[in-house]
Amino acid sequence: MSSSEMNPEERWRLGEEPDAPDEEREALPDASHAPTVSNLSRDRLTRPVFVVTAEHLGWFAVVGYAVITRLMALGARPLDPGEARRALAAFGALGQAGVHASWTTILEGRIFAEVGAGDATSRIVVALSGLILVASAFPMRRCLGRAGALAFAAILTLSPSATYFSRTGSTAIASIAFMMIAIAIAESMRRRPGAIGAIGLGAAIGVGLSADPIGYAIAAAAVVALMFRGAYLALTIDHPRLRARVWWERRRAIVIVTTIVAIVVWAWLVTGLFTRSIPEAVRSDLSAAFDTQKIGWERGLHTFIPILGFYEFMISILAIAGASAIVAGQVRSGFAAWALVWAIMSVAVFLSVGGARPDAVVALLIPIAIPAAVAVEWMHQSARWDSMRYAIAAAALLTLYVQVLTSFAYPAPDTSEAPWSRHVLLFWSEPATAIQIRKECARAESSVSLGGASAMVPADAPAVQWYLRDFARADSAASANIVATIGAVTSGAVAGNPSAAQFGFEERWNPDFHRLTFYGALRYWLTMRAWSDVEIRDLEIAISRLREH
Repeated sequence: MSSSEMNPEERWRLGEEPDAPDEEREALPDASHAPTVSNLSRDRLTRPVFVVTAEHLGWFAVVGYAVITRLMALGARPLDPGEARRALAAFGALGQAGVHASWTTILEGRIFAEVGAGDATSRIVVALSGLILVASAFPMRRCLGRAGALAFAAILTLSPSATYFSRTGSTAIASIAFMMIAIAIAESMRRRPGAIGAIGLGAAIGVGLSADPIGYAIAAAAVVALMFRGAYLALTIDHPRLRARVWWERRRAIVIVTTIVAIVVWAWLVTGLFTRSIPEAVRSDLSAAFDTQKIGWERGLHTFIPILGFYEFMISILAIAGASAIVAGQVRSGFAAWALVWAIMSVAVFLSVGGARPDAVVALLIPIAIPAAVAVEWMHQSARWDSMRYAIAAAALLTLYVQVLTSFAYPAPDTSEAPWSRHVLLFWSEPATAIQIRKECARAESSVSLGGASAMVPADAPAVQWYLRDFARADSAASANIVATIGAVTSGAVAGNPSAAQFGFEERWNPDFHRLTFYGALRYWLTMRAWSDVEIRDLEIAISRLREH
């Protein structure tokens, strides 16, 4: 009986493929003369390599969006005063004693030497740290759960504050990122302790502490939370002293290695590769980061509560839900309980000492985001997830809208706007550089030949120094080709309307909440238009050709 006379079932048993394409039939040997041989080319090319799950797809989307929002158009907005000081220190233009020389500044200087100095290259270190911060969520899948870790990464990626300060060169982002890496390593070492993990943990702690003085506040809040966790365990478990002694005997070597590595790395980096003493480095860094005259609960509340309400409402709502689930015993996790205490301690610390630094809001948000991620994992485990996910998706879309406004639509002040239509951000409680600075500095630079030319710029205008960095520094106005003079600070209707020779180069907004109405709050949230007066500082750039060659 020929092959054509067999029924399909018999042909299937013999291994023949009746529906194979002609080219595949030609590639197969003649069944009448040789045994059936599989098509190796087809088998190799049709072999499944990777099965994409919903979780994989979620991580791909989060990582891709994080890369876009952290690295796209980094140089679109001018450098703020704090960024300009760090960029000038890396560029070698300040030449002043006591300049903060963290590892971020040193690395930034190396990038300038290799690639060139610019607004984008001055922010690349912090932007990459922002990506590390998002990536720190992945190794926390065991303690947060798969849905919780993915939610944590998505929350950080969509956060308007985390996105904005990852694009502004804030070294606080670098400190927070490596402290989160340290927490992820410490959590993984609970299951698999080892020397390599201890070295990595110590290095992450040292790098995080030395990146920015805010790292000390982050570590202090985390350590206090650990102490509270330890005290709770001592009161609730049997034989706490014996357990502590056994733990110490087993983990003593790891603790010693971690401590030594952390101290060595921190001392090496905080002193600028041992170019200054440790006491001097710590004292100058703390004084530069935290202004004692601006420390207080009132300023902290005025700075951070509006940001949490207008920008970070999704994190705030989810964090309240997560805290309620942890306290009610719906979530039984030691890590979640510690994270809740850490969030409470962070709120207390940063509301009291961080009000003078708008970027400290990110250090406040990260501990709060962990209970928020716990809430998503808890909801994901419940039968009501099918309905809850729509509310979470709606909150995520609204947060995405705010993120676009703050980081891409209105990332820098425009002092030429009319007083009734000024777009401002709550991050500008400290002066932010206006977009006009680049145009005016470029005009001045094009008007004077660079050969032998000099500029006189006030010390309290670091952004102007940065954009005129190619000129030599003059000691007096009489010997300078370009003279920058700071004008008055104006507010209200007259702000942004200087004399013909001046322009507004810095803008600050400390909103008056007594004037805030429901309509004003809604309009601000939708359009970022101010409901109270802003302060604008004017600048005049005079050009002299007396010394031009």
